Amino acid sequence: VSRQFGRTQKKRRNMKIKILLLALFLFISNIIFSQIQEKKITGVTINSQKVKDSIIVKTDNTFFLLGTLNDYMGRKWVAKGEVFDRYYPFEKPLMKFVDSIVKKEFKTVLIEKDNCFNSEEMAKKMNSFYVENDLIDSLFTTKEKKASFLLGTYYRYGEKVNENIYKIQIANSHKHIEIHQILISLGCKNIYYKRLQNIPIQNIIYFESNDLIKAYFETIESEKEKLFDSRLKSFRSVKLSKEEYLKEKSKQNKNIIEIFENK
Repeated sequence: VSRQFGRTQKKRRNMKIKILLLALFLFISNIIFSQIQEKKITGVTINSQKVKDSIIVKTDNTFFLLGTLNDYMGRKWVAKGEVFDRYYPFEKPLMKFVDSIVKKEFKTVLIEKDNCFNSEEMAKKMNSFYVENDLIDSLFTTKEKKASFLLGTYYRYGEKVNENIYKIQIANSHKHIEIHQILISLGCKNIYYKRLQNIPIQNIIYFESNDLIKAYFETIESEKEKLFDSRLKSFRSVKLSKEEYLKEKSKQNKNIIEIFENK
């Protein structure tokens, strides 16, 4: 009986440890920033699911890249000298994808050093969209440019909550203001904003997507999956399976889904 009791206690301890590790991983994740048809995107071809025949997905690569930028603490802090952008070690899939676009569309070579991409030409191009640390609203002149910017932001900082609801989480950046304005201009009616007074401050936007935004987002899902897998593997000390992580996230998202259902 004593042996059986000991085994039971050990199982309970292991389960508690696993739950604690899962909670720790989700907390860290929040702090660090949620038949196939081929569609041609200017300069790059991406596989995507077809949402509606009437929707044509055409991406402006300049605004897509603009959306992917790391604005943590402001663009002026990130983009010093010839720095195009800074990345976390787990963002290698993102770096590879960005590099392929810049090479093909802009005929420019990005120099990688210390988790940064450097290019005087591309840095100047991106910086021209800012005044100090704020994006220039007047340059977002078309739906294509707005949707492309949103696509880039979703790729790096977004998460799919369910088939209709999405989340974008930005830390210590003014970019969430532009995202909110773009969502409204693209016809999103249900938007929920949440600010966490953490260190760093977290700006979280949940929104119910429409067919246009869904069509754009679908074009990047396969690349986004690679980025997610790389991020999960980077937390080696927290031994979680992908299934366990997604199951726990699903539990956390129930409250958000209920908010939208009650609107």
